[in-house]
Amino acid sequence: MRRFLGILGRWARWALPAGVFVGVALPDLAALLRPLLTAAVIGTLTSALLRLDWGHLAAAVRRPALPAAIAAWQLLASPLLAWGASLLVGLPPDLRLLLVLQAAAPPIGSAAVFAMILGLDGVLAVIGTVATTLLLPLTLTPLVALLLPGAGIEVDLAAFFARVTLLVLLPFALAWGLRRLIGTRRLARNDDVLGGLNVLLLVIFAIAVMDGVTARLLRDPGFIGLLLAMACVATAVLHLAGYLLFRRAGIAAGYQATILSGNRNMGLMLVVTAGTAGEAFSLYVGIAQIPMYFAPLLLMPFLRRSLRGATRS
Repeated sequence: MRRFLGILGRWARWALPAGVFVGVALPDLAALLRPLLTAAVIGTLTSALLRLDWGHLAAAVRRPALPAAIAAWQLLASPLLAWGASLLVGLPPDLRLLLVLQAAAPPIGSAAVFAMILGLDGVLAVIGTVATTLLLPLTLTPLVALLLPGAGIEVDLAAFFARVTLLVLLPFALAWGLRRLIGTRRLARNDDVLGGLNVLLLVIFAIAVMDGVTARLLRDPGFIGLLLAMACVATAVLHLAGYLLFRRAGIAAGYQATILSGNRNMGLMLVVTAGTAGEAFSLYVGIAQIPMYFAPLLLMPFLRRSLRGATRS
């Protein structure tokens, strides 16, 4: 098992997109793994926290300017820009809703794992994910009222707080307990195993979240194709915007901000809106995972080029 996890960790950039396609190709497997979604999310963040240097994490928390700027971009500026851009291109209200909700979402809980797959430390990714997730209730309700007044969307704050407690606070508690029990030196010696475990949990999530997508694809391939095209464009634009905005913070911080900006926690938005965003949004949540899971694979050449440029200069 150790050898398998080590191999999986080394091939992480290819394993993630493969998991998405397995979920589409094997809908019965996707349905079977669906109950493991929450456990996979909790496990992913927990294992990422076990790999982090908590000293660096504490030091970064004491420098809040960059995380605050990222949070302002994620939760306020990007949904406003998505709304304006969708108006300019003439998207109908039901499709505009999908883009605004995507742009208003905090980063995925596995953003730190994506950063680690690229060889980054993941510290800023953790701080950005936690901060924006906790701030979401303060921004989502007024944004929905301002930008989507006729969409019939309701924000279930009780569901949000329950979800956040489970998906954010529980992993920190588990990681703290396991670090004390196992010890940081032993964890460091088994970093490759933890990396492989991260990838395995992400693959399980990728397969499970595709539940229901294949059936709709067979019934209405044109609509699914439209949603996929929207998701790919939106995810690419959000990645690019994150990089352009925060590249001056340095290569490591800039690319972690890129990951945070481009990979949004659509599943959390589905919970918060409690089904009031409609069936299309439920489908979009699954489909949007496809370009997100390609992100580490596609970002690696750009990161390598940035590192080479920094070395030459």
